[in-house]
Amino acid sequence: MKNHLKIVVLALCLSACSLQNKHFSLPDRVIFEGVEYQQVTNNQLDEMQQSLYLPINLHKNPDDWQKGFLFFLDKNSQQRTLQQRLALREKSFANQVNTRADLTIIQDELRTEVIYPPTERFQNQQLEVSRGRDSQCGFSQMQFSDKRAVSAKNLQADLAELAIAFSKLPWLVECK
Repeated sequence: MKNHLKIVVLALCLSACSLQNKHFSLPDRVIFEGVEYQQVTNNQLDEMQQSLYLPINLHKNPDDWQKGFLFFLDKNSQQRTLQQRLALREKSFANQVNTRADLTIIQDELRTEVIYPPTERFQNQQLEVSRGRDSQCGFSQMQFSDKRAVSAKNLQADLAELAIAFSKLPWLVECK
């Protein structure tokens, strides 16, 4: 019985160690809607990480871009559920004047579709779609943003099409 207990304790320790060593893994490149994107920034702040990918064939200025693919990674030590994240975002968007946001949880994914109005810093509108999931590594989110001229028409229809295309994209964040 003593040996059996040692084996169980050893197995639990090894399992715990293997879970703690898991980390997020991002792709080198992303292809979305026929455009190839590569990583231009990777910012780490405590347990959170943000990576911006911009089109390969265009000027890659992280402060001035039209279309971008972003990854947000959160080790989720606070153990927030998708429902809690949804509530936080709904509260945040409620305070943003002229921002139109549709947030929902579909098949264990937190999905958002947002149209941001022009700002003092950025003189265009921005379409944004995102999908977020929980994993053993924490919470990860894939997001695509497309900036449009203020004069652009049919933004709601364009956003709906973008959301459909984005929902068909394979999940690109791994937990290894």
